[in-house]
Amino acid sequence: MSEGPEKELTFEEAMERIEEITGSIESGKLKLEESIAAFEEGSRLIKFCRAKLEEYGKKIDDISGSEDNE
Repeated sequence: MSEGPEKELTFEEAMERIEEITGSIESGKLKLEESIAAFEEGSRLIKFCRAKLEEYGKKIDDISGSEDNE
């Protein structure tokens, strides 16, 4: 997955992939170059998930704020 994860994955799929990557790295079976590539992919996915959580948090705040005004 060298392209931006947000083009293809849902939040849940990204989290599953992060878990897969973590397991692969922790297994110690990857070559150094593969570990670095996996780490880079994981970092992109984490950034994607954080952005999604922030987006969802803002939506929840907006919904909560609009309900408070009613």
